[in-house]
Amino acid sequence: MAAERRARLAGLASALLLASLLVPSSADAHERFVKHRLKAPLHDEFFLQGPGLMGIHPDLLRIGTTVFAILVAFMLLWYLREPIGEIVERRIVRRVGSAAQQIVHQLAGFLTDKPVRARWFQVLREWCVILFLRSPGLVLMYSATNDSLVMPSYPLDPASADIFKFIQVGLAILILTQTALPLCGAVIFGTWIYLFRWGWMVAIDAMPVLTVAVIYVTSPWQSHKLAITDINEKQMRWLRFTLGIGFWALGWLKLYNHDLIAGVADSYPNVMNDPMVRLLKVGTSPDWPRETWVAAFGLAEVMTGFFVVVGVFSRVWTLIMAFVFTKLMLVDFGWNEIPHIYPIAALLAVMTSNKLTSEFDRIEQIEERLGRSGKSLKQALTILGASVVVAFLVVFPMLYATTFLDRSNL
Repeated sequence: MAAERRARLAGLASALLLASLLVPSSADAHERFVKHRLKAPLHDEFFLQGPGLMGIHPDLLRIGTTVFAILVAFMLLWYLREPIGEIVERRIVRRVGSAAQQIVHQLAGFLTDKPVRARWFQVLREWCVILFLRSPGLVLMYSATNDSLVMPSYPLDPASADIFKFIQVGLAILILTQTALPLCGAVIFGTWIYLFRWGWMVAIDAMPVLTVAVIYVTSPWQSHKLAITDINEKQMRWLRFTLGIGFWALGWLKLYNHDLIAGVADSYPNVMNDPMVRLLKVGTSPDWPRETWVAAFGLAEVMTGFFVVVGVFSRVWTLIMAFVFTKLMLVDFGWNEIPHIYPIAALLAVMTSNKLTSEFDRIEQIEERLGRSGKSLKQALTILGASVVVAFLVVFPMLYATTFLDRSNL
């Protein structure tokens, strides 16, 4: 029976995708509603091969090195979180009252992705899951009233706008009533594939949509009879992967299509006042303010995406990014940026989950075994070596590759 349902679901998704591909598109290129006209051209040589080390511009290499150092530091903290926690517990927390001990214990659990058993946290998690599962319905309703497909960025062809509006409203009703969620997920996946008609960059831009689709397709068909207020461990892992890979891809896309994001900054200069971006720009030349901002912004997303994918301090990074996206929606861009509800809700769902796991468990097991065997030096070298190698592979190979990319067709 389950196999038959999956087959029907796959067939229906294929039919929906085929139907959508037969509908003519109204846009020859992706046009974002956010203003992105450059006040002055960027210096393309900043992002291309030049005389620096490995042909990478010195300021771009400086930003990459800063990201590399942060990656190493956070991975080392992750491996050492247990002994650090024991030291804090033994030397500091025991000297304060029981109420303070409870607060410190809960805060430590939150920061290190351990389960937080507080009642308030459980309630918060339930509300975040409800928001996450229902928010696509609100965005679909908004898009339908603004003649767009899924997001205000993608206008509908007037010749077929009515049918797509009705489809979006119908899908929104299913989502808001939590009915046939696997079907909703299949439709969202098919719609995302349809966005490739506007180009691969448009599909990458819309990858946050897939985070909720992953949960929908793994939900029971009788979803309307259930009160889904939690996401299980397997679903959370897939959610982390989808969300993290989306951030990772968006980060590198900013370094490739740098004029678009620089144009947004020219129209909305407040977005350049981000603390994390300023941190990554430390030590760079003031002669390249917009170029270094683009690079720092993009690599900040790459770094965040990596940590979310591998499950290292997931709550810390999702909390930071939830704040950034909320600020963009409510302060910088306004109501038209309502699609940011997608990633915000996904980030909150990860941040409040008690089912978080890490992809570095295998390395931690080796490190713990070496520690129990009294091989402290080998244990330290294992931790440091793993952190340095992984951080290097996350940053520099791809950064080097982007300097060879042809951007003349953008």
